[in-house]
Amino acid sequence: MVVDEPEKVMMLGFVVVFPLTFNSSAFVPVETMPGWMQAWADVNPTSLLVDAVRGLLVGGEVAAPALGALAWGAAIGAVFAPLALRAFRRRS
Repeated sequence: MVVDEPEKVMMLGFVVVFPLTFNSSAFVPVETMPGWMQAWADVNPTSLLVDAVRGLLVGGEVAAPALGALAWGAAIGAVFAPLALRAFRRRS
């Protein structure tokens, strides 16, 4: 609702997704990261989702990472859904 062109929406999405993805456990184990980065990677929603899927595929813990990822999704929705509705009402 804030931008008017689809290309800008895609670019904004990539600006948000890339840092989350590359600072997660998707590519390297969190234990090999520097200490300051481990703190964020442990609670990163992408790390939690990757850990849950990895647990399903190769065995391991599934419930805690999945619940953490769902909690992040609910928190993000709780923050940004009212903002999106407000922007929609202003625009229409």
